[in-house]
Amino acid sequence: MLVSILIPTLVERKGKFLELLHGLERQINKDNLKEKVEIISICDNRTIKLSDKRNMLQKLSNGKYFTHLDDDDELTHNYCKRVVDFIEKMNEEVDVITYDQKAFVGDSEFIVKSSLDYPMNLIPCGNQLDPDGKINKQIEAYIRYPWQFCLWNKRFKKVYRTDSNGNAQEDLNWLKKVQLEYPKTSININFIGHVYHFEDPSLSTCQ
Repeated sequence: MLVSILIPTLVERKGKFLELLHGLERQINKDNLKEKVEIISICDNRTIKLSDKRNMLQKLSNGKYFTHLDDDDELTHNYCKRVVDFIEKMNEEVDVITYDQKAFVGDSEFIVKSSLDYPMNLIPCGNQLDPDGKINKQIEAYIRYPWQFCLWNKRFKKVYRTDSNGNAQEDLNWLKKVQLEYPKTSININFIGHVYHFEDPSLSTCQ
């Protein structure tokens, strides 16, 4: 098993989760990747803390690399084949495999580029051509430390989350703990792998 896709969700968010799940299953079935990509999810009715669900998912994962998603995230249409082909051609394992994120936040749209050399907080780095654009459209770009949607080496499965601030910033707190394990090696796949949507904080539901 090469890739573990880990998704916590809630009973009340079944529609969102199934939309994501069915899209990933279509990718896996189309490219015959059942032996190489696994999807692991935990669904509850708010009885398990989000950080605990993430920890449980890591323990259950079997892949050389794992990625954490939220149930309203997207992975681009060719994500599974693209990352599997890339991993199979790698000469040696790395701590993290990065790729770009396209983010939709309210009326804003931007690209996030990741590297171990970048800080945790988003830093603007000018504009670039929109890789998804059908015309030569400029789009804002930011840089940031690799986030949980990147593919992390299985050695980081032992880095568990705590619930010191409830669900708030549990991803950031986990990455700060990951940093203490001194990830040193990374490699970038030059494509948009992850799509993030965030419209209204009042509509956001912790998982």
